[in-house]
Amino acid sequence: MNLDELVTECFKLLAKVLEEACLQCQATPGDLREAFVYRHARNISQLGQDVLCLESRGQTDSCPIIVRAMLESLFKMVAATKEANASVGIVLAEVEEETARINQWIRVVGDEAVDLKDTVQELSSFAQRLRVQYCVQSSKTWNVFECAKVADLDGIYRQYYFLFSKHSHATASGIIAQEYQVVRGIVLQAVVFVVLSAVADLVQVVKTRTPQQHVDEAAKLLAVATDVFEANEAI
Repeated sequence: MNLDELVTECFKLLAKVLEEACLQCQATPGDLREAFVYRHARNISQLGQDVLCLESRGQTDSCPIIVRAMLESLFKMVAATKEANASVGIVLAEVEEETARINQWIRVVGDEAVDLKDTVQELSSFAQRLRVQYCVQSSKTWNVFECAKVADLDGIYRQYYFLFSKHSHATASGIIAQEYQVVRGIVLQAVVFVVLSAVADLVQVVKTRTPQQHVDEAAKLLAVATDVFEANEAI
């Protein structure tokens, strides 16, 4: 199996699992954890396909930025897989961080910020409802690194996320890294890892027809990927 065939098979597998998982999410619309994990897996699939499109056109400069977002989704969905209350905790942390940022704008804009104040009220009410419904008392930050740690992927954070983050900021080092294509050789390697990891973790939270078969297929493709990427490095 060559690299193109490998990537195609990885995305076909994720698409199949997402299709099966979608039916389950529709059957249990009130399950926040299922919806959270499913949406992040779907986000990984959609962003990954954007990377493939850009790669096929030779427009690769923004690919590391997209892969970075894929990694964030992976950290969050795996954290939610490993820790039952992580999904609601992450959503709460995101809502409360957004509320804090909007409040900063309100202090700048003043009395004219009517729409912003309404948004803060809606977000605050939503957060309060979540805290009551799921009995959440802590205020854990759930930043990207915290999610990676809970997901036992802090090694991946250091190996991939840190490198891809350079491309997401208009710093001198980030621009130079882009000019020298520092991470060019590991973009598809990271995409394959994220896609197959999404398959393995999605089926642990959201019911599918043949979860163990999906896990086994992901494991086989991961083994093939190791050989393919090692062969490419040797060329």
